[in-house]
Amino acid sequence: MTHRSLSGAWESGRAALGGWVAAGGEFSLHGYQRAGYDYVGIDCQHSALDEADAAVLLQRAAPADPATIVRVSKNDATLIGRLADAGADGIIVPMISTAQQAQEAVAAIRYPPAGIRSFGPSRADLPVSDLTEMAARVSLFVMIETAEGLDNVEEITQVPGLAGIYVGPADLSIGLGLEPMRAFTTDQLAEPIERIRKACEASGIVLGMHQIDGANARRWIERGVRLATLGGDLGMFITAARAQLQLARDAPGA
Repeated sequence: MTHRSLSGAWESGRAALGGWVAAGGEFSLHGYQRAGYDYVGIDCQHSALDEADAAVLLQRAAPADPATIVRVSKNDATLIGRLADAGADGIIVPMISTAQQAQEAVAAIRYPPAGIRSFGPSRADLPVSDLTEMAARVSLFVMIETAEGLDNVEEITQVPGLAGIYVGPADLSIGLGLEPMRAFTTDQLAEPIERIRKACEASGIVLGMHQIDGANARRWIERGVRLATLGGDLGMFITAARAQLQLARDAPGA
């Protein structure tokens, strides 16, 4: 069952909007929750946080909080299962280039005979009496961010059990021989993203995408992105801090 803060956004016809915890920890997580985001992503791939840190944050989350989604460091069944057991509402798996790799990620959140997940829930509010519900409560997203992944996108999106595709614009740009940072401010990925969007639509799953701010995220939401990360905690802090500093400097007498 998809977390209500995500399904509620989609059922109302809008994209689910999220923040990204990479530089901070519980402080950033609670900040996004208080600000009204639909989900909070915890990054274990490109941050000092690891899966053990993420598990601690998940165990402290309340059922009423918005969805908490963790990007694992790699496609590893043990890491994925550990975070599912800790109460992750969603898991993002990076660097998926084939349907077989996507199938392996799905198997990590499902119990035998449908998967390979071992039973060991570590959060008190999980529905431990229903294995089907335990598996279904975790929305699994895989990242297409390589040229091979783009070539195989139609096969990847047809893998049963996927909630969606989450695009890493920088790595996808590198894989296509493009400048990574221009992916966030230009339309250099317009054609690849449209291909991914069509594949997601055909399979009835969600297109997600990482961005650096709300303005650029909005451009892609208008093109069909339904799970949009608006930027990371450090970048948002710096942007807000600079804005407040400039307001003070512009005041008479400053």
